[in-house]
Amino acid sequence: MVEEILALKKKGYTIKQIAQEMDSTIGKVQYRLRKLQSQQHTSAPKKEMEYESHQVSPIRNIPSSYELDRIVLLPQGPESIYIYWDLQSSTRHMVSHHFRKPWSELNKKLKVYDVSDLLFNGHNSHWNIDISLPEMTDNWFLNDLEANRTFIVDFGIQPDSSDFFTVLRSAPIETPRDESDSKRLVAVERWKAGDCQSPEWLEQFSTYSIYSLLK
Repeated sequence: MVEEILALKKKGYTIKQIAQEMDSTIGKVQYRLRKLQSQQHTSAPKKEMEYESHQVSPIRNIPSSYELDRIVLLPQGPESIYIYWDLQSSTRHMVSHHFRKPWSELNKKLKVYDVSDLLFNGHNSHWNIDISLPEMTDNWFLNDLEANRTFIVDFGIQPDSSDFFTVLRSAPIETPRDESDSKRLVAVERWKAGDCQSPEWLEQFSTYSIYSLLK
């Protein structure tokens, strides 16, 4: 029956004319044609997708150091700061020479200062803590801090029998406010209202480096 339908279609017959010629119904003719189309679609070989190959250049090795003397603080939230640092080879060499020890044998630490509302001179923080660092460490997460406080972080060496020796000092950074903290907002409003001549806070830090200590 299908062959007859196809033969009549080639002659230009319409579906209605094919049905009349074959003494059938239009619905049966349409059904036979749809079934034939479905079979042809299923049996047709699938074309494989062709992918153009692209040569990907290898990722360059990330250097272990960028030869910069810097320590950077990035706030991660009201109670958290991310710290990373880098040192020049020449700086590490000078520190090693100063303490007469290889760099890998020196006791490295971070010292964290709360300097909120202070003219910081290196000693007058509200509080400070020391964090001992594993060898080869160049970053640290500092958690459980207070919101809306100003912090400075030193990277340095803790000798066995003397005071902490600062190698790098960060710029001050303030942790974000939380919803319950209104201290600074009140101070700003007092200043705007003329109740005080200047805002009731001051954030500065002293600038000294290892180079001045080694001269």
